[in-house]
Amino acid sequence: MSTRFGTRRGLLALLGVGVLAPAGFARAATTLDRIRESGVIRVGFANEAPYAYATAGGELTGESPTVFRHVMKRLGVARVDGVLTEWGALIPGLKAGRFDAIVASMYITPRRCRQILFANPTYGIGEALVVPAGNPEGLRDYADAVAKEAKVAFVAGTAEIEHARMAGLSRGQQLIVPDFASAFAAVKAGRASAAALTALTAGVLAQKDEAVERAEPFTFVHEGRSYRGEGSFGFRPEDTALRDAVNEELAGLIGTEEHLAMVAEFGFDATNLPEKTAEQHCAGE
Repeated sequence: MSTRFGTRRGLLALLGVGVLAPAGFARAATTLDRIRESGVIRVGFANEAPYAYATAGGELTGESPTVFRHVMKRLGVARVDGVLTEWGALIPGLKAGRFDAIVASMYITPRRCRQILFANPTYGIGEALVVPAGNPEGLRDYADAVAKEAKVAFVAGTAEIEHARMAGLSRGQQLIVPDFASAFAAVKAGRASAAALTALTAGVLAQKDEAVERAEPFTFVHEGRSYRGEGSFGFRPEDTALRDAVNEELAGLIGTEEHLAMVAEFGFDATNLPEKTAEQHCAGE
């Protein structure tokens, strides 16, 4: 009986369904309590280097997992298990209980804040276009793409889509793909003139393949405001205790020598430190 109950209880916990604890069993009050009790947390990621990706050996790594593991250890959670998910399915997957956090360096935007909670940002970065080697169409930013009626590939659910629309890119010029590899492939195959990504992702892809390059310089200013994305970890709306505990640890970490050393191998340095809080991003400041 105890084995069957334990199996069913574990399954229901994964599905986010509450169960009544029998006498002698203490029920975890929050997600934070539960992960501390089990020593494990499942997180969603979307395979985007250098932010969060799986190595050839299947290890979850990148800026976001590295910082998150450090924070989890400080909170008494020894193991972080990754769940590979398409970018556009990260927020739905979190809300459905497939995992307990999004650890993919997701930009904090007002639209996303209406769906999930964000910890304070761990980094800041601009955007860039990946184009064929030699940049035959002379595309550097969204304004060039609009003027030349070029087709641009975007990963579904990314902030770059909204920014391009703000810059005037029509729906007909947008090629929406499920993941970053597909965006890269679209440029190489000639189905898109460029792919819109973060600056670091664009740089990583350009270094891996001589058939493409990162277009520079990239600028995007809308109504007098220059846009720079800042990203962090995402949590379900009810998981305020977990978010607050993570924020407390981040406050003593971000910007320290220890933090900069742990993210240096992924191409991050002091120029990538965040400038705002999650609350400010959620308010559209």
